[in-house]
Amino acid sequence: MNDFLKNLRSSQKKDTAGTRKNMAGKYYPEQERRMNRDRRNPYPNSMDSAPWQGRDIMPEILEHLANLSDQVERLVTSHELLTEAQIKQHHEVTRFFATLNAMHSKETADDNPEDPPPRTTTSYTSGTHYTKDEVLAMIQDMRNQGATFSMIADHLRQKGIPTFSGRGEWHAQTIHRLCK
Repeated sequence: MNDFLKNLRSSQKKDTAGTRKNMAGKYYPEQERRMNRDRRNPYPNSMDSAPWQGRDIMPEILEHLANLSDQVERLVTSHELLTEAQIKQHHEVTRFFATLNAMHSKETADDNPEDPPPRTTTSYTSGTHYTKDEVLAMIQDMRNQGATFSMIADHLRQKGIPTFSGRGEWHAQTIHRLCK
């Protein structure tokens, strides 16, 4: 390295003086040029430079590749099973809704649209059944007698008469909507 720096310094001094030697297109003198055999290997860890390194790990690599292949096969098998299960589920849901649709169309075909059956509500505390018309008549009678909406709702709750949907309980606002 010291020789290189000396040559570099001396060439700079000569350039400034204007007395440069012609080196026939070569930057370095012949003795300082490296030959191809002297150059470093661009791939120092390759198997060509040390053939014994790759052979030591080959059985381990093959074992890992075999394990990887087994895992991929298991993954593919489980994915196929999952896909089959999803297809079966889709068919069962389709069959369920087709059966439900058939039952609904049969019920609507059997019903006479001019004479619908009365809806009944059950009083769970007294065990009595009320139709929707009877409940509406009871509300109208109480309203004609001067009862407020909240009084009617309280009365229906005390008698245990469920709402028409069967969920929740009677409220003054519900009675108000029914009276409109």
